[in-house]
Amino acid sequence: MEEKLQPKYGLGTAVSLVVGIVVGIGIFFKAGPVLQATGGNGTYAIIAWVAAALLTTIAAIVISEIASMGSKTGGLMSFSETAWGERFGFFVGWVQTVLYIPLILSIILYYSAVFTCAFLQIEPTLPALAGLSALYFVTFAAANLLAESLGGLLQRVATVIKLIPLLGIALFGFFHQGETVQAGQAAMEAISDVSFATAIAAAMIPVLFAFDGWIFVTTIAHEIKNPQRNLPLAMVGGLAIIGLVYVMFTTGLLSVASGHAYAAGEMDVSGVANILFGEGLGRTLTFFIVISALGGFNGLMLLGMRMPYSLAMRRNFAGSEALLSVSPRTNLPVRSGLTMLALLATYMTVGFILAGTGVHTGIFDLYGDLPIALMWIIYAVLFLGVWRLRKTQPDAKRLIRVPALPVFVLLAIAGTGYALYGFVPANITSFALSCVVAALGLIVYARSEARD
Repeated sequence: MEEKLQPKYGLGTAVSLVVGIVVGIGIFFKAGPVLQATGGNGTYAIIAWVAAALLTTIAAIVISEIASMGSKTGGLMSFSETAWGERFGFFVGWVQTVLYIPLILSIILYYSAVFTCAFLQIEPTLPALAGLSALYFVTFAAANLLAESLGGLLQRVATVIKLIPLLGIALFGFFHQGETVQAGQAAMEAISDVSFATAIAAAMIPVLFAFDGWIFVTTIAHEIKNPQRNLPLAMVGGLAIIGLVYVMFTTGLLSVASGHAYAAGEMDVSGVANILFGEGLGRTLTFFIVISALGGFNGLMLLGMRMPYSLAMRRNFAGSEALLSVSPRTNLPVRSGLTMLALLATYMTVGFILAGTGVHTGIFDLYGDLPIALMWIIYAVLFLGVWRLRKTQPDAKRLIRVPALPVFVLLAIAGTGYALYGFVPANITSFALSCVVAALGLIVYARSEARD
């Protein structure tokens, strides 16, 4: 008999899950790029954080309907297959495997090294950052390939630790009073050289990076009590809490230095921690950020090392049989894991070469923005798929039926388009190249059909 997941989470637990899954370390290194996008205007930056919270909430509510359909559980690939069929599901999995996960891992690894330099009080030169990145790469690759339980232990510890520096800077910075508070007030009222609409659009993709992970929350629809009521409330409540904390965090930063200082790289989170708490405690908070970053890296690596395996299970493409090999000792698809590690190593190497030669000094920040832009395009297609299923499968079982669904879908698509408008024109070459890599997934799928 097929075993089904039983509802076990109440509203309070569901809200905590939303917060725990979404809040990561992106907020610590995206505050600067957001303020840079808004021309150093603190008010614009805060509006961008609120706008992203609203867009993410609307998107999550729409996706919660397809997540609740039938008894099938799973992540984005499963939702995509339900909405548009196996081809689209494979395409989404391909994008996650060859672009999204290794690029996100790259930026987390890079900023883990940046914050480590701040903690150790050494200059963050490219050789130092490359060396630390390589050290973390080898350490966590070995931990997950050879001792799976070790990676799980770090994940549980980092989940708790990551909230300490975020709330510490948010609360102490929010109530910070001193000579620098005037700089914060001036930043909030500063007139940016960038127009309001352009500034918010340019900030949206970096801001959405900090809200990334919301899609995973929808996978628990079958495990929530009274999901029709509790999942939407958990989404709205949880993302509202996250948005509030992010706004307080940004306000705390602006109470210490002007938005232009962060935009120009003259001030960062580690510097703020030292000012608010003193050098000793400030370094401790920076250490907590390092642990948080590495915990996020480890968690995504745990997922990423299994993604090639998931693709191989869906289609019989060249090399798929090798990817299905599972180690009897660690119960890990080793070749799948090695494939993801090879992709990550390639992106990191290319990133440091481009940064070192001066061809693209902001390459690692682009590594964070590109996959978010690509995934929101996929989300937009999925929003339409949820609407389509209302017409093609009107009688299908749904634990959640979103009221006024067309309105929510149109709002989500409009918000997605606005965010892409602020990102794509300024990064057209790299975006086009990533689209070419994504399109290769359709070729792989077509060839797999021919093999069948």
